[in-house]
Amino acid sequence: MSSRGRSSLKQGLDREIYQVVLKYLDDKNESPLKLRPTAVYDYISRSNSSLKRRSKKQLEDSIERVIDALRDDASGDDEDEMAELEGEFGSDEKSKEGKSTDWMNRQIVNQWATPTANGEKSEKNKKRDGEKAKGERESKRQKKSSAPAPDAKINIAPPTGVCLKDLGGVGKVKRQLKEHLVLPLLSPQEYVDRKIPIPRGILLHGPPGCGKTVISRAFAAELGVPFIEILGPSVVSGMSGESEKQVREHFERAKEVAPCLIFIDEIDVIAPKRDNAQSQMEKRIVAQLLISMDSLSMDTNDGKPVIVLAATNRPDSLDPALRRGGRFDTEINMGVPNESMRELILKALTREPKLTDDVNFTALAKRTAGFVGADLKDLVSKAGTWSMDQYREALEKQAAEGEMDIDDQANRDEDFAVDRSIARLIKRVRDTEASRPEGFEDTAISMEAFEAVLPTITPSSKREGFATVPDTTWRDVGALANVREELEMAICEPIKDPQKFANYGISAPTGVLLWGPPGCGKTLLAKAVAAESKANFISVKGPELLNKYVGESERALRQIFLRARSSVPCVIFFDEFDALVPKRSTDLHEASARVVNTLLTELDGLSEREGIYLIAATNRPEMIDEAMMRPGRLETLLYVELPKPEERVDILKALIRQRGVIDVELAEIGRRDECKDFSGADLESLLRKAGQHALRRRAAKIEEVDFVEAARNIKPSVGDIRKYEKLRERFEAKLW
Repeated sequence: MSSRGRSSLKQGLDREIYQVVLKYLDDKNESPLKLRPTAVYDYISRSNSSLKRRSKKQLEDSIERVIDALRDDASGDDEDEMAELEGEFGSDEKSKEGKSTDWMNRQIVNQWATPTANGEKSEKNKKRDGEKAKGERESKRQKKSSAPAPDAKINIAPPTGVCLKDLGGVGKVKRQLKEHLVLPLLSPQEYVDRKIPIPRGILLHGPPGCGKTVISRAFAAELGVPFIEILGPSVVSGMSGESEKQVREHFERAKEVAPCLIFIDEIDVIAPKRDNAQSQMEKRIVAQLLISMDSLSMDTNDGKPVIVLAATNRPDSLDPALRRGGRFDTEINMGVPNESMRELILKALTREPKLTDDVNFTALAKRTAGFVGADLKDLVSKAGTWSMDQYREALEKQAAEGEMDIDDQANRDEDFAVDRSIARLIKRVRDTEASRPEGFEDTAISMEAFEAVLPTITPSSKREGFATVPDTTWRDVGALANVREELEMAICEPIKDPQKFANYGISAPTGVLLWGPPGCGKTLLAKAVAAESKANFISVKGPELLNKYVGESERALRQIFLRARSSVPCVIFFDEFDALVPKRSTDLHEASARVVNTLLTELDGLSEREGIYLIAATNRPEMIDEAMMRPGRLETLLYVELPKPEERVDILKALIRQRGVIDVELAEIGRRDECKDFSGADLESLLRKAGQHALRRRAAKIEEVDFVEAARNIKPSVGDIRKYEKLRERFEAKLW
């Protein structure tokens, strides 16, 4: 509050009224200029029991004085900060001088001034108050003159400590940024001479941790042009108009120092869809950003280019007006890296750390399916930390060997042992003359360090809904030779060698439906296909997508395909597919019909689907909507039947190999009649029960007698085989 308002409010009643009026303004969210004394009086009468005992005339006079003072502040020169107001209000040592033009406020001041014995202020008090007021005005002027200009606070220096060599596996993105940044920023005259508009906005999008921010900073560092960074959340302010002002100032500063690169991180925070905006402020920020983007044309800036680079992992939440031509007209998708890209990223991340010769990047890339750049950086960091932990333990062991423990207290008291260990380690580290522990003469990170920490890291993509299955191979499947051959042709070959299909002028099948009795290995087949093709894998259980809220099921389905497009090549596996896409009829609920329609449109090719392959599994193909099984959607239908005697032996061998403690020759029991009509799941149960039987008879290992006894106690899980044979006759024409 200015000195005029503060000097007005001295008496106890006025100060109480002042607090009530402030609360009233907060509750009603009104401006002081719109205050009415009658409204405030009614508010006091309803809410404050102590004040309403005063006379009406006394209250009304005090309310008018307070309102006049607040209005004076609202229309005057308010240079004080809120903290200054809180600290100074109510003090007995305030300036009693108002501005000469405000005669009414001076009258109030004179009425509230503390009189002396003869009814006037003493000369000493007047002099003291005058000097204090003068000092306050001088300090305000100094504060105002020393405050930096808004543009001076905006840093324009290019980033340091990062370069393009630190980034591996993103060659495609580097090439795209090279085309849109290098010549437009460093040689804009070439565009002017050809009358070609330069790119104005580039939007980088992809899953979290894939390197959007790092590559933007690295390019800015390489270009060496002025670089202005806008962090999305830092722009948002609680004060009306402040957020828009910050956006405007950053863009104005960029035009002053052009050619310039602006980088907006997490742009979805400041530019959400205005249809879903929570407040008017969000809409104003979006509008300001649109206007600022349009003001970057070279015609309005003397031919000096300014390019905006933005990053987000939620491109669909941006306002559509930002993604039109002339604004963010170039979009670059940074997806989840595949195996070869992961190998390049690991090599880039380990340029500086010293590694032993046994570190195998190819093996690490194979075992890090689903890892993005941030996960791989975490892997290298934790491997280094593990190596350091081993060195510390070796130092402790070396120090302990040089001491003789004559006191048995360390074995009894844990705290004493820890304290002694710390002291021993500190003493050993300070002894720089001692030789290094054996095996730690070098500081290189070994392959053992990477293998030790790899199981402790959960890839970001797995948290986002991806399932990585790098360890499932055809060797683990056993039998199903015909189905495997079809899947190789439908999924694996198009991913491994797409040029082969292009040479014949054909496109790869887009979807496969695995159907048959339960427990025959449909889910295992899908995992093996994804692992064999080295594709990213998204596993979706049909029922988990269904949501009781309108539109949520369809949104979840679209989100899955959006994730798949960010991680091409990608295999999407839908388990229990009949729950997700039942036949549409008048009896079907409208919500379920909408889910079916959404999936049909995703599979129709209206959306970008190159590199996305669909595998679905079901026990009830007759329940699936027929539109799903036409060519172009799930056009390859594969019947996964119960294994024959020879196939049962293969499955048992595959299961026994996984365990590694059972004689493989025992798999021959699969040929016997006791195992007739056993599915893959039944054969796994056979192994489990055989082990339990061996435990009960306290045998050293599982023997044939255990398998025979277990087979007698297992009933085939598939009851009616004839039902599936009839369905096979119905779908046979489609199958082959």
